[in-house]
Amino acid sequence: MKENLPLIYIVEDDEGIGEVYEGAFENDYQVVIFENGTEFLNAFAIKRPDLIILDIMLPDLDGYAILTKIRESDEKVPVIIVSAKSDEISFVKGLNKGADDYMAKPFSILELMARVRTNLRRANLYVTNSNGFSIDNNTYKALYEGTDLGLTLKEFCLLKLLISKGGVTVKREELFREVWGESFIGETRTLDMHIATLRDKIKAVSENDPIVTVRGIGYRFEGK
Repeated sequence: MKENLPLIYIVEDDEGIGEVYEGAFENDYQVVIFENGTEFLNAFAIKRPDLIILDIMLPDLDGYAILTKIRESDEKVPVIIVSAKSDEISFVKGLNKGADDYMAKPFSILELMARVRTNLRRANLYVTNSNGFSIDNNTYKALYEGTDLGLTLKEFCLLKLLISKGGVTVKREELFREVWGESFIGETRTLDMHIATLRDKIKAVSENDPIVTVRGIGYRFEGK
């Protein structure tokens, strides 16, 4: 299904190059092409992609300015600059402003596809995705459809553990051991209270509650 494929935002005002991108990526990725920076930034504010391909010379905004705005709100999303500006100064400027890679036009589409795969693989080393949820072990943030859930560290660790064992009931003892540590001494209601606040934060951005209570045993993550 298309919605399960990585999402790539492409900022490119040349219609011909846009068609090349669509033909190359359509079978392996979801692709959304923006012909100007304003439309891209509006979409980026609503939903974050898995990777961005960015031109520098655009009709409304300078690509470097767009890159700066991306990095102000997201330090991790991979950005590959593909631009006709092929001089060394442009390369260095792009990388210094936060680009992960830089390719000059005209470019090899096979090489670009290889770089896309490499950057996605690198970005996903510490990110777990499941049913709209993203667990980022770099930043200790949990997101749903790109929206930060605003979890505390304990809530983050609980959700991370439950997602990692999706479909399997995790016993209360294991949750205490993994999240609070072997030496934890406290009320058993502590776990239930943290699960309750975790659920509230999930329900604030999602209609579904993926955490199932198995009375007397523990909890299970069942994303839909």
